[in-house]
Amino acid sequence: MIQRLTALLVALAGTLCFACAPGESTFRLYWGDLHTHSTFSDGCTSVEEVLKYARDTAGLDFVAVTDHDFGNQAPWRLSTETWNDIQSTCARLTQARRFIALPGYEWTSQAKYWTGYSGPEQSEGLFVGPPRYFNHKNVYFAHPVRDIFRAAVGGLVQNNHPSTGLAGRDQWQFTADSARIIANTEMAPDVASYHGVTYEMGIESTIREFLDRGGITGFVGGSDTHEGRPAVRTAVWSDGLTQCDLLSAFRARRNYALSGARIVLDFRINGRWMGERIITASKPRLRLCVRGTAPIAEVLVVRGGAEWLRIAPFTPDVHAEFVDESFPGECYYYVRITQADSDAHGNPSRAWSSPIWVSSR
Repeated sequence: MIQRLTALLVALAGTLCFACAPGESTFRLYWGDLHTHSTFSDGCTSVEEVLKYARDTAGLDFVAVTDHDFGNQAPWRLSTETWNDIQSTCARLTQARRFIALPGYEWTSQAKYWTGYSGPEQSEGLFVGPPRYFNHKNVYFAHPVRDIFRAAVGGLVQNNHPSTGLAGRDQWQFTADSARIIANTEMAPDVASYHGVTYEMGIESTIREFLDRGGITGFVGGSDTHEGRPAVRTAVWSDGLTQCDLLSAFRARRNYALSGARIVLDFRINGRWMGERIITASKPRLRLCVRGTAPIAEVLVVRGGAEWLRIAPFTPDVHAEFVDESFPGECYYYVRITQADSDAHGNPSRAWSSPIWVSSR
C-alpha cells in the first residue's frame, strides 16, 4: 500500500534544480553511457567510431568501452594486444574536463565454461564443477592497466542487465564487502515496449529483491549498443570530469540510471547524497529536486522494498521535502521519476536514484 503523505511540494518553474541546495556542494552533473560494444567483440563499429559518436553526436561527457572478454567465436578473446589497443584509443580521445573515455570489458559468464556442463555445446572447461550462472558484469578503469583481472589495480565493477531467469541465478553471489568494488547495477523498467511488442523484463523488481536481502548497490544505466550509438543512460554527481573523479563518484554510488530524456535528479536524506549509508538520531528528512524535459507524471519513493509515497506534480520542475514520521528504524529509500512523454515505442522517460540506506543504530 502506498502511504499518501502531505508533502511540501513546490513547483520551481523557470529555476534550475542544480541549485536545489545552494552552497552545500561543489558537485556537478555529468551524462554518459557505461555499456558499449565495438568490432573487438560483437559490435558493428570500431572503438574510435563508438567514442567519436558519443562525444560529437550524442554529446556525452563520458562513455565506457566494454567489449566482451570472452565469447562464442573469434575474435571474442580479449588478448593483450586488443586490450592495449582499447586503452590507447580511449587515452587518445579523452579530453580532461570535456570528454572521458573509460577502457573496460564485459566479463561474460556462460554455462559451457564449466567442466560439469552437459548441454549441446562443447564444454570449454575453464572452471571446475557444475555450471554457475553469474550473468555479465562490466569492469572499467581510470588508468591504463596490464592485469585486467586484478581488483587491486583500481577497477570498478557493475552488474549488467539483471536476469529473472536461469542466466541470472547466481548473479548476486558476492559478499557485502564486495560492494566497494561491485558498486552499481544496471537499472531498467520491469516492462518495456519495442516495435509494438511488450517485454516482461522484471529488472527493477529483481534489483529490489536483492536490496531487500541486504544487498548494497547503486543504479546506473547502459545502452549496451552494438551499433556504435551510445546514449545517455547514466548521470553522476562528481567533483570534476576526469577519470579518477568519475570512478570515485561511481564508487560512492552518487549516480542514477536514466531511460530516455536527460532528467536532472537530486535526492538526499538529512543532507546526505544518494548512494550513502547513514545513521540518524532523528526522523529521516527526504529532499527531492527534479528538472525534467517534460511534465513529471509521477514521483515514486520506494522504502524498504515497498512503494511508499507517490505524488503526481505534472510540472517539469519539482521540489519536495517531507519527513518520514513512521521510519521503522532501518531501511533503504530510492526515488523513481516518470515523465509524461514517450519514445517511438511508447516508453516514458524515467530516472532512478541510487538508494540511500538509513539506520537509527
